[in-house]
This record gives sequence, C-alpha cells and structure tokens, in this order.
Amino acid sequence: MDFYTFSFLQGVLAFFAPCAVALLPGYIVAFISRNSENATLSARLTRGMKLAVLSISGILLIYAVAGVLIVTAAHILKAYMMWVTIGMGVVLILIGILMAAGKSFSFTLNVNHSSPGSETAEAFTFGIAYAIGALGCLFPLFLVVATQAMAAPSALTGAGYIAAYFAGISIMMIVAILGSAVAKEKLMKLLRRILPYMEKVTGWILILAGGYVIYYQSFLMSF
Repeated sequence: MDFYTFSFLQGVLAFFAPCAVALLPGYIVAFISRNSENATLSARLTRGMKLAVLSISGILLIYAVAGVLIVTAAHILKAYMMWVTIGMGVVLILIGILMAAGKSFSFTLNVNHSSPGSETAEAFTFGIAYAIGALGCLFPLFLVVATQAMAAPSALTGAGYIAAYFAGISIMMIVAILGSAVAKEKLMKLLRRILPYMEKVTGWILILAGGYVIYYQSFLMSF
C-alpha cells in the first residue's frame, strides 16, 4: 500500500471518528425534515450536493488552520521529523488500544444554535464542527499524514498526500448527505446500528494504522 492510499484511508477513518460522526444523525434528520416529499429526486440531490460542498468547505477551513500550525511547528522539528512520525505511530497504537478496550478518547463537542439561521450557514458551521470533532478524536492521524507530506521528496508529492486525505473525508461526507436524500430511512437505521460500535472499530483500525506508519518509516530508514 503506497502512502497516497494510506492517506486516503485515514481521511475516510477521520470521517468516522466517534466524536465527529455522532454529529451526523442530527444533521441528517434536519436535512430530511426540510426535504419536501413532493420534491423530485433531482431537486433533492442538487440541494444535498450544495449542502455537502458547504460542509466540506467548513472542514477544509479547519484542516487548513491545523496544517498551518503543524508546518510552523515543523520548522523547529525538521531534523527529527522521521522520529516524530514514528512517535505518532506509537501514539496511534496506544490510542487504538484504549479505544478498542472501550475507553473514550475524544473531546466533548457541543454545538448549540440559538437560532437556526440560513441553511447555507448551518451547512458551513456543521462542516467546521465536524472537522473539530474529527481532529479532537484523531489528531495524530492527520499529524502523521501532514508530517509525511512535509518529508516527501517534492512539494507536489506532499500536496498529493494531503489531497488524498481530504478526498477521503470529503467523499464520505458527500455520500452521507446524498445518501440521506435517496434512502433516508435506511441510512438512519444504518447509522443507529453502527454508532455503538464505532469507537472499538476505530481503535482496531488505529492500531493497524500505527503499525503501518512505524513499518513505513523503518523501511525508509533502511535506505
């Protein structure tokens, strides 16, 4: 598995971060409740795509800020970046063990809207809240991808790693929102079914991701 694939999968995993995905059912319920039963499928999909793009814009804003902070800190740690990445792999494994054992490893995120506001503002705000939740749970995942991007042989390759990560979380957001427009009842049942297990599943995936990061860096060090 190359690092583009790894980055993409980490973006998908970030979408399913327990303290982020917990926000999704409520937003989908609001989206569904405002969908007119008389609206055509094309109209529902167009509206869903618009809201998905706005949510993704909110996610991009938060990840851009996080990326700038990481790059700023990286100048200090540049000579040790490979060891920092290996350290992040160890952290991922430890977090994964805790989550697989049923220990919560996330920040509490409360988003209260005193007034509903416009649908456009809500979608963008939802994206911001979702990104904060994903970073709050799984910041080491993004840090691994970001540090590897900075250590890449070229700026283009590094940008590709970040783009792959963002594509993973963005595609899942589009699928979730458009899916709610097409099969709303089935999607809600699926979310209710998988949410209780997401933390443990995420934990095992983190253990695998951490092991891969350590292996990948050790492989690079051997050359």
